[in-house]
Amino acid sequence: MVGVVLVKVAAIQAKPSGGLFTEKNLPRALELLENVARMDVDIAAFPEGYPSTGEGELCRKARDIGSYVIATILQKTQPHRYRSTCILISPEGEVIGRQGKTTLLWMFEEGLFESVDSLPLHDTAHGKVGILRCSEIIYPEPMAMLTMKGADIVFVVSNWNANVVHLWHRIILVRSWENWMPIVGVNTAEWVKPQLVYAGFELEPRYGGHSIIVVPEDLASMDEFIVRPYSGESMFTEERLIRAKAGKDEEILVANIELKRYSHFRWNVFFRNRKLKFNVSEKSFG
Repeated sequence: MVGVVLVKVAAIQAKPSGGLFTEKNLPRALELLENVARMDVDIAAFPEGYPSTGEGELCRKARDIGSYVIATILQKTQPHRYRSTCILISPEGEVIGRQGKTTLLWMFEEGLFESVDSLPLHDTAHGKVGILRCSEIIYPEPMAMLTMKGADIVFVVSNWNANVVHLWHRIILVRSWENWMPIVGVNTAEWVKPQLVYAGFELEPRYGGHSIIVVPEDLASMDEFIVRPYSGESMFTEERLIRAKAGKDEEILVANIELKRYSHFRWNVFFRNRKLKFNVSEKSFG
C-alpha cells in the first residue's frame, strides 16, 4: 500500500537466570539481541528488571544491530535500596531516554526502590515512544498522560505474576481501547522466585509468560466506527486486537504496526468528544 510506513517491534520475553538482580542475565541479553538483529527489528524491548546490568555493553550491541533497545538498569543507592532505571538506547548506541518508576508495587517494591514523579515521552525516528513499567499500567492515568502528550506507541515492560497474567492482558486491552493505542506488553519468560515470606505466609512467586502485542481496530472514519459493529460485524474481540501472543517460555514476539494510521483515528475521531476536566458538584441527587 502506497504511503504505508510499518514499524517492526519486538517483545523479548527473556528468562531471568537466578533472578532479576544479577549480572548473570547480561550474556543472555546480548545473545537475544543477536537474534533480534536477524529479524530486522526497529524497536526491541526487554521485560521489567532485565538485564539489570551492562549499560555499556547494551549500548554497543544496539549500535551493532542498528535497533532501538529498551532495557532496565539497577543501581544501588544505599544498603538494601536501589534506583531502577529504564533506558532507551538509539541505533547509534546512545542512551536517549531514562526513566524511573512512578508507581511502586506496594510492599513488594516500597522500601526497595526509589519512586519518581516524571513520566517522559521519547522521540525516535519512528514516532513518539512511551514506556510504562509493570505496575504503572494498573491505573489509567499514566497511559492517558502519555497519550495526551502525543505517544504513538507504548511499551509496557513487566515482570507480571504468572497466576494472574490474564488480568494483565485485560488491562492492556482496556488501556489500548481507552487511548486507541498500540501496546507492546513485554513479560519475562516464566520463572519461579526463591521463597518469599509475607505476613507469616511462605510464598513461592511464579512470574512471567504470555507477552502480547495489541493494536486497535483498523478503522479510518466515524462512519466505519458506527456502521460496522451495528451492521452485525463482530469487532473488538481478542482475536482481532491481539496481533501476537507468546507462550510461557523464552521467545521473541514480533509484529509490524502502522503507527500513523492509529494516531490519525485517535485524534480525529475517537478523541473528538473526550474531556479531561469536569466540574464536580458536591450536591447529591434526590
